[in-house]
Amino acid sequence: MKLRLRFPTNERLLRIACVLALVALPLMVWSLFDPTVWPALIALSVGQALGTLSFVIFLVAVARDLHLKRRLVKETAAAQDVREAAESARYREPAS
Repeated sequence: MKLRLRFPTNERLLRIACVLALVALPLMVWSLFDPTVWPALIALSVGQALGTLSFVIFLVAVARDLHLKRRLVKETAAAQDVREAAESARYREPAS
């Protein structure tokens, strides 16, 4: 039995990244409005971790999208080469 893990789509990854960023930002801003030890500590640990995780998830989505684009361009170029070869073979004059 083969178990395959399904990775979320790029759209879902971007949504997760946005939610994490929207949770991290108020935590960091809280330390500006209440400059005591605990808000600063939470901003520097939890806020920073959530913001960094959000950025990493965003970079994963961008990398996956670029990989998909590169693969599609490569496949399209290969299909165009095959099409051009077929057309040139069709219009060649028969050898005498």
